[in-house]
Amino acid sequence: MGGVLAALVVVGLVIPGLVNQSAQTAGTAPIAAGSREAPSFELVQRLREEFAAQAAANDDFPFDPALASLVATSPQEYTPLGRIAVPDVGLDVVYAAGVHPSVLEQGPGHWPGTVAPGQFGNAVLSGHRTTFTRPFGDLDTLAPGAAVTITTVEGSPVTYRVTETLIVPEAEYRDVVLAPPADPGARQLTLFACHPKGDRTQRIVVRATA
Repeated sequence: MGGVLAALVVVGLVIPGLVNQSAQTAGTAPIAAGSREAPSFELVQRLREEFAAQAAANDDFPFDPALASLVATSPQEYTPLGRIAVPDVGLDVVYAAGVHPSVLEQGPGHWPGTVAPGQFGNAVLSGHRTTFTRPFGDLDTLAPGAAVTITTVEGSPVTYRVTETLIVPEAEYRDVVLAPPADPGARQLTLFACHPKGDRTQRIVVRATA
């Protein structure tokens, strides 16, 4: 599991400029200015190389299901990693590292151990629909072809297009959202949240590809 542990180092990163941005959707609390330092170029470059080496060696890919409960229940410091923008539903917010409730209370979270958005593989983001900042409240309205743009620590936006929407039972959602794309060379983004609104018995899963 060395590759996954190396990937988890990314939770210490902050995107330059993100800590000073407060123009988010209604109900989203701004990130405190100056609360964290931007990562050095050397650190970002090293992490990029480690991710690339991990993927090339197929080390810990697809995501190890044994870690699913661990990352969901381990609290961590709130660390912004990028922005997610979905024009069709008026969404433009910061997403952070982790899917612990303490992270999701502040906005979408990136599931540790899945690839970073923009990389080959399946990048997974989770968010609430009816509570706290409600970033994924309108996932069910996204039609095939809808644009989802992610801006990462590297500062280069990546635009995905929605391909499908699934509704899965709560007991099965981890297997679905963490599944690698059928094409190993695909860049896939998975967004998921509880379904229906106000209920945890199912999950809505939106797939998109770049």
